Amino acid sequence: MRKAWALLILLAACGTQDPTGTGLEALRLTATSLPPAYLGEPYSATFSAEGGVRPYTFSLEGKLPQGLTFQGGRLGGVPKEKGQFPLILTVEDGAKNSRAQKLTLSVSDPPPPRLTLVAPQAQVEAPFLLLARVEVREAVGFQLELPLKDLTPALESLKAASPAHLLDYDPGTGLLRLDMAFAKPVKDQEVFRLLLTPAKPLTPRLSPKVVLYDKEGKPVGQALPRGKPFASLWEVAQNLGKEGQGLKGDVNGDGKVDGEDLKALGEGYFSKQAPASPEGEEKAP
Repeated sequence: MRKAWALLILLAACGTQDPTGTGLEALRLTATSLPPAYLGEPYSATFSAEGGVRPYTFSLEGKLPQGLTFQGGRLGGVPKEKGQFPLILTVEDGAKNSRAQKLTLSVSDPPPPRLTLVAPQAQVEAPFLLLARVEVREAVGFQLELPLKDLTPALESLKAASPAHLLDYDPGTGLLRLDMAFAKPVKDQEVFRLLLTPAKPLTPRLSPKVVLYDKEGKPVGQALPRGKPFASLWEVAQNLGKEGQGLKGDVNGDGKVDGEDLKALGEGYFSKQAPASPEGEEKAP
C-alpha cells in the first residue's frame, strides 16, 4: 500500500508544470520585442500572456513618446518624437502572480518607398520578364529611367498595375522611361512587368534612376526632368473614368477623364534624348 501511495505521489510530481503544484502552466508574457514606430504615423501594439490564472492585468513603466498612450494591454497613438524609449511591461494574473519583460520602443523617421526591379541573377539567352514592385512604404507613383544595354524591350508586352502611365523608349540611346501614377497609394505590390530580349548571352545588370512619390504626392528626391509635371499624370490617375466640369486631369477639356487625356498629356511629356557627341565635336546650337 505504501508503494502504491509513493507511486501516485511520484506521478503527481511529474505532472506538475509550475512551482505552485497546481498543474497550471507558468505565467509568461508572449512579447519579447516591440515593432518599430515611425514619426507621425499611427502605431499599435497589443500585448498578451499565457499560462497562470486568467484574467490578466497589464501595466507599463517608463517614459512613452509624446502621442502614444497605454491602456488595457494596448499601446497606441501617433508618435510625435523620435528616440529610444526603454520600457518595462508587467502582467499579473488572477492569482496575483506576475512576470515582467524589458522592452525598447524605437521611434524614427518613416523609411521611403522603394521600387524593386526583379531580373534573372544568372546568364540568360532567351527573352525574360522584368518585374517591378513598390515596397516598404506607400507610394502614389514613380518615375523610372532605365538604360538597356544589349536588351530590347517588347513595349507591347508591358503589363501595368495602373492605366495612368506613360512609356517612352529610344532605340538609339537604349533608354527606357516609364512614369506611372496610381489612383490610391500602393505598397508591397507588383506595379509592372515587361519582356526584355538580350542581344547576346548576358547576365542582366540594371542601373535605373528612380524617383518615387509618397502617399502625399511628394517626390522622394529630385524629380526626373519631364516636359510636364508628374502631378498632371497623378491627376489623371485620380479621376480616370469620371465625367464633369472642372475635373483635374481633364487635359483636353472635354468634360471627362479618359485615355484621350493620357494621349494629350503624353505629347511633349518626355523630352528627346540627344545622342552623345563625338569627342571634340561641338554640339549644334
